[in-house]
Amino acid sequence: MLAGIAAAILLIIVGIYALYPEPEPEPVPAPMPTRPLETVAPAESEEQRGDTAREIIDTLKAAPDNVDYAEGYARALEFQAAGRLADAQLLYFFAARGGYAPAAFSLATFYDPNHHSQESSLMDEADPFQAYKWYRQAEDAGHEDAAVRLEELHAWAEDAAQSGDSEAERLLLQWE
Repeated sequence: MLAGIAAAILLIIVGIYALYPEPEPEPVPAPMPTRPLETVAPAESEEQRGDTAREIIDTLKAAPDNVDYAEGYARALEFQAAGRLADAQLLYFFAARGGYAPAAFSLATFYDPNHHSQESSLMDEADPFQAYKWYRQAEDAGHEDAAVRLEELHAWAEDAAQSGDSEAERLLLQWE
């Protein structure tokens, strides 16, 4: 009797298996074609990395007299006009760190939420703290327009803080 039950169960299992065959395996996708290494473009060009600005900075630092920050600033303006923002920003930073007020003002503009755009800045988003820092430095160095920009930045921070922007609230503490 046990053999009969086992045979019946076996027939049921075989019948179920016959009714529900295993699904066919999904085809394996063909591998993606690869390009030879020599045709792959570099991630960034020299213009995008600011290599030219670094060379100019090295040359300016090597001058036997004092560093000519005005020359660095003038070159930054040229690079910015040509759309070479990495070079421009590096030279603005270099000259601003050297105390050159127009460079600090221009650098602040890169970060200023009132003047920020993807076309005129390397940053994805504005950085109001950096804008404040560089406008303040420009103002301290005697740049006439820096005070106006600081007032505009303060107005932006007040509006943004009222909308719940905690970063703007922290920025407002700079004026207290």
